[in-house]
Amino acid sequence: MEDLIEFETKLFKALEEQSSWLDSNVLSAILEEYRTIHSCVTNLISVLTQKGLITPDPYRLDKKITDVQVPDEFDFPEKDRNIIIGVRLSDYERVIDFLCNFFKFSTKNLSLERIKKLVGLNNYFQWGTLVPSSSHPNTRGLAELLIQARQGADTIAVGVINGGISTISKNIVKINSRLKQVTHLQRELYKKDIRQNILNNPSYPKDKIEVSASVGLPQVKKMFSSCMGKQPFYSELVEEIFAENAGDKKNLLRQQLLDKLKIVDTSSEKKVIQINTKSLVMEAVRTLAAVAPLLSTIIEKLTENNNLIQSEKQGFGDKLMKALRKVFGIKEKPIEYVIPITDSVTQTIRNEKVVFHKTINDLSKRVNFYNSFASKQLPGFQKIESDTEPEIISFLTKQLSECQQMILMLYGYDKFFKSAASPLSRSRVKGITMELTSIKNTLVKTNQRKAEYSAYVEEQQQMKKLGITNVV
Repeated sequence: MEDLIEFETKLFKALEEQSSWLDSNVLSAILEEYRTIHSCVTNLISVLTQKGLITPDPYRLDKKITDVQVPDEFDFPEKDRNIIIGVRLSDYERVIDFLCNFFKFSTKNLSLERIKKLVGLNNYFQWGTLVPSSSHPNTRGLAELLIQARQGADTIAVGVINGGISTISKNIVKINSRLKQVTHLQRELYKKDIRQNILNNPSYPKDKIEVSASVGLPQVKKMFSSCMGKQPFYSELVEEIFAENAGDKKNLLRQQLLDKLKIVDTSSEKKVIQINTKSLVMEAVRTLAAVAPLLSTIIEKLTENNNLIQSEKQGFGDKLMKALRKVFGIKEKPIEYVIPITDSVTQTIRNEKVVFHKTINDLSKRVNFYNSFASKQLPGFQKIESDTEPEIISFLTKQLSECQQMILMLYGYDKFFKSAASPLSRSRVKGITMELTSIKNTLVKTNQRKAEYSAYVEEQQQMKKLGITNVV
């Protein structure tokens, strides 16, 4: 028993050190890799939506996510491909968004069951083999849509597609590799819980601690539910415990386990890890680009609403005047509306005259602009990246401010169209509240990335003032 107690002391200490190391090194890296994946997936959805190959999921905001989950993967008829893949891409993006903003990546939170779900999520689309001949329904469907999207597409759209797929594929490989490390730790933490809660429990017969699995396993199983709660019972891991506790190979197995948990100390090399602050701030820029597909949907809905309102106003005289203007080459009178604008600070409402087609043109320009830096491979992204960090921060501040004003105007349009339509046509008005909420959430995320950059830079400056250099 003495050598077993000594082994467990070393084992528990090694597990604690390994947990701490994974939390600060591996799991933080996984979070950043999921953030990159989220940006790329959002951009792909934008391209497919603009091409009319998928339709945004109308029930997107009604789907609440509270834990890691893998969306539906069952096969589907070819005729439903565009609808099904559109919904599944949206569901996939929602889960990734949950991981990036609400899920806590820690060894305490990443159980074996959650790791299994994460691996399933990573394989939801087989990004490394995205071909139409795939036997995997989601992969096959998405590959076929992306082939259509590339046909006749401009350089920017093709760059978003190819760059996004390549980036996602590389990051998925990295994440799966890191999850293997965490899986190994979780297996040992599970075994540690059994050692502490069952084998070291006063109710457990001491003469059955250093015995074979065939003798000890039934006793562990008998006490499992009362000592381990709702955790699943993994008999193979329990068998590993008894192999490490007894038998001819116990010393070898113990040493192999401790070696696997050993952390290589590189502090003696005195390597200074430089965090690329430019990458931090450019992550905020890429997050901002996710506004583009949402604005594209808003443009479509506003255009439909405008056509509906104008059709109601078209009497015989209006149609005659329109025909005469066309015959004599007279420009159409611009469509103007008076919409209610609510001040975000005072909550007071003012009426503002707007020119509809100018609004649509301005929104379209913003969509094209944001799409130009949606991927690292695009010229727009590289142009912004060539600026200094203060210039990029200034750019982000300006864009966030403009987007806030844009949101107020769009809420005004939404209220106007809903009230301007006749009672018979009101049900045909397309609401944009869901898209505006998503835009606001995207702006919040962009501002968070910007704040993370500013906080880090400020911390480094304070350290330098205190005379602390080589801060990592």
